[in-house]
Amino acid sequence: MEAWYLPITIIPGIGLLILSTSNLIISLNEELEGLLKDADEFQLLIDRKLSQMKLLTYSLAGLYLSTALLVLSGLLSFSKRYEEGIFSSSASVSLITGVTLIFISLIILILYSVRAVTIRRAHFDECLMKEK
Repeated sequence: MEAWYLPITIIPGIGLLILSTSNLIISLNEELEGLLKDADEFQLLIDRKLSQMKLLTYSLAGLYLSTALLVLSGLLSFSKRYEEGIFSSSASVSLITGVTLIFISLIILILYSVRAVTIRRAHFDECLMKEK
């Protein structure tokens, strides 16, 4: 890896993903607080939203870990310029692992999005049935 700074240039994009995922967690937490007022009535919905919270937490942890690995990859690549050997292969492994974790985190976020729409639709349908 000739350009040691390359993995580090990806970090601002990951930062935006972390920020948006954190906002999703805050929003979901506020929804759960509202539903907990009528916990008996919305127990199934609360359980589904808690599983969504778990997905977001896994995704956020993956994004944090991938950020750390990309920084490590940049540091190892930089040190490779001064000393050949173990650093060159470990920098590549850190980079590949970090990018893989970003990919997995994005898949988890996609799953969250699809499930969130399904949960909201079921909730809206339930609310409409109660009104009739």
